[in-house]
Amino acid sequence: MLKFVLMKKRTLLTLVVGCIAILGVFALKGLDAPIKPQAQTSWLSEPFRGISAHSELIRAIDTHVVCLKNNQCLPLNDLRIPTVYVSLGGNSDAFHQGIKRFSDGRFIQVFAAEDLAKLDTLKTERIILSLHPVHPDSLTINAWIWDAMQRIPSARERIVLTFGKIPPQMTSLLSTFDGIIIAPENHTHMQDRTAQQLMGAIAMDGKLDRAIGAFKKGSGVKIAKNGRLNFCSPEALGMQSADFNRIDQLAKNGITSGAYPGCQIVVAVKGSIIYRKSFGNFTYESTSKNVENEDVYDIASITKIASSTLIAMKLHHEKKLDLNESLGAYIPEVTGETPYRSIIIREMMAHQAGLEPFIPFYKRTLTEEKPIAPWYSKTKDEEHGLEVANELFLKTAYKDSMYARILRNPLKEKKYVYSDLCYYFMQPIFEKITGQKQDQYVRNHIYSLMGLRYINYKPLSQFSKNQIVPTENDQYFRKQLLQGHVHDPGAAMLGGVGGHAGLFANATDLASIMQLFLNNGSYAGQQFFDKSTVTYFTKAQFTGNKRGIGFDRPSAAGGGTCDELASQQSFGHSGFTGTLAWADPKHEVVFVFLSNRVHPSQDNWKLRDMGVRTNIQHVVYEIVNARYGK
Repeated sequence: MLKFVLMKKRTLLTLVVGCIAILGVFALKGLDAPIKPQAQTSWLSEPFRGISAHSELIRAIDTHVVCLKNNQCLPLNDLRIPTVYVSLGGNSDAFHQGIKRFSDGRFIQVFAAEDLAKLDTLKTERIILSLHPVHPDSLTINAWIWDAMQRIPSARERIVLTFGKIPPQMTSLLSTFDGIIIAPENHTHMQDRTAQQLMGAIAMDGKLDRAIGAFKKGSGVKIAKNGRLNFCSPEALGMQSADFNRIDQLAKNGITSGAYPGCQIVVAVKGSIIYRKSFGNFTYESTSKNVENEDVYDIASITKIASSTLIAMKLHHEKKLDLNESLGAYIPEVTGETPYRSIIIREMMAHQAGLEPFIPFYKRTLTEEKPIAPWYSKTKDEEHGLEVANELFLKTAYKDSMYARILRNPLKEKKYVYSDLCYYFMQPIFEKITGQKQDQYVRNHIYSLMGLRYINYKPLSQFSKNQIVPTENDQYFRKQLLQGHVHDPGAAMLGGVGGHAGLFANATDLASIMQLFLNNGSYAGQQFFDKSTVTYFTKAQFTGNKRGIGFDRPSAAGGGTCDELASQQSFGHSGFTGTLAWADPKHEVVFVFLSNRVHPSQDNWKLRDMGVRTNIQHVVYEIVNARYGK
């Protein structure tokens, strides 16, 4: 009787699953948002099933992914090329999610042969085709998929990936593609790791363990990493996720203590992002949006290294910028015959030039603490071209007045004094050398080549407000909540683009910038500068001054801006809005913390007083040192 009941239950379950699958096919309404069948395995076959250690499993998966052909198209270094990712057959969610960490391409999933006609009009420069088994209990890719491959249109680059067993007779069709990647099954881990291999974040060096059609046993093309950060669990590097719960608690404690309404944290070790989380909300209001990993923060003075110093390193490497030359040699039209013409650029970037720390330029444009005409207009026009806030535009000519104001200040003794004004001068130098505005140059010649999507000046031109974390409710200058306009008043009066401030970013893209430095100037297959440049810029420049060229560094006794466990070789920068980005070449660690501690008021210093950033960084070092030693 019991046996009969169990058989009835299994039969009923089979019928239900079958009906769901059929309904899923017939309910398919479009290519971009289909109803997905259950066709992704949640189990691993041999030789993976018997591996207990997660780190060993990941290594095994990586080595079983094989590149069989590379017609100079792998890995995907240049993500500016218009790309469509087409998946045929079963569930490809993990693969697509893995790709979306890096690319904004178009994603199409096709689960039935009758929908293939919709691919006939597909036009793009690069097509990435992935093939998946239809049934979750099968490793074999279905026959209709092979017929479907012939419907894929031509493109500048065509790359095919298979997640399962390949019928040998179909290898000739595979050979028509510019790139071929073979993964043995459709498991979630396999899809995720293969996506990262496609992007060059993980190397490919697998070899076929058996012949497949014309491809002999032992076939395989080695593809080196291109320097991109990859994503993995702490377990993949021999650490435990549970140990990072201490970071969660510290971050949440900062929120409950009122140090900031929300934050983002990224930790990368040995080129792998092992921790990436967001906490809290945009503001303290209960209805405020939750912070997500793709949201962008005003990173304040981190702009100095993520934009100005980055550009200076590239131009220095290209021998277009001499750091031992004077300001007068590059921008005599700015310095005139003032003593400022003799300031050496290296001294200035190390805050060793005798400049004042800060000038509140905005105060002279206020009457009764309000922005007034003729300096400001509510609309942009020929005269008022500098957007400082929502419906507030400053006279374009006022920028010249700001530099004139700096030049009237007498220079002081050449000793270390942190100064935003130093980086006001870097902007016209860069623009003189490159012939482009600073924001345009850094985006076109660095960020876009790195494949970065969430770092930019003037974020309202790229993102919706729903993706931009607000900073201060400014009641001393602009009289409004700042969301998408730079917090720093001086950078705002420069139109939102400054050498000292103005950048918005998420923690992941900022971590990529810091990894670029650890990679000695290489990222995404591009060599922006060399190791000697990184060494030169990140070392202390003057006695009694811990600063490098642009970079902050630990104090001689350890600690300072960073945690005391950071090595003396480490470097980075903090930001007034509640941010920190730090890289440590000795430990191969990148740490990024972003917050809006200035919301609603910049007078809130709990983040600093509680030591939230360095306390979290301390936990990171304790975990890493326990795994790899000091």
